[in-house]
Amino acid sequence: MAITPKEKELVAIGISVAAGCKPCTDHHVAVVRKARATDEEIRQAANDALVVRRSAADIMQSHALAHLGETSQERRFSPFDEMSRIKALTSIGAAFAVNCVANLEYYLSEAERAGVSQDEITTIVKLADFIKQKAASHVDRLVGMTEEDDAQHFQSAGPAVVHDPVRDPVRSETRKASDYAYSTYRD
Repeated sequence: MAITPKEKELVAIGISVAAGCKPCTDHHVAVVRKARATDEEIRQAANDALVVRRSAADIMQSHALAHLGETSQERRFSPFDEMSRIKALTSIGAAFAVNCVANLEYYLSEAERAGVSQDEITTIVKLADFIKQKAASHVDRLVGMTEEDDAQHFQSAGPAVVHDPVRDPVRSETRKASDYAYSTYRD
């Protein structure tokens, strides 16, 4: 089943909210209204994305505190009562937007159960990547950074700052989901 323009824009709202991009959210709300989305559909997309964003924050908090010897119940994902296609796609996009591998793995498996096709996942991952880059560009402009500044920063930072997950055996488990996400982006 192909994603309709209305569904794609609803997912884009979720991705924009998860990425924290107000201009992106404004744009996609305006577009989805033209596609006759209801207030409830828009609200649901935003809420679904916020569940994923909060879960990602909880996961990272647990991870960071574990380095201090503190243990807590890590919430790996936030299951929904019912997983619809649109909820699965919004959750995948939101997980990608906030760089949460654990949530991305979970929602990719839930999407399969909800009957989401690989083509639909690819479409949403590409959309999430685009929105994530747009969100970053708004922040970069706000602080006066240009793409040249960004490139110079990474060159001067050297390999101690730039992480190569392919050569890091500790991250072999997290690599599996990100490789999947990036391979769907490239296809």
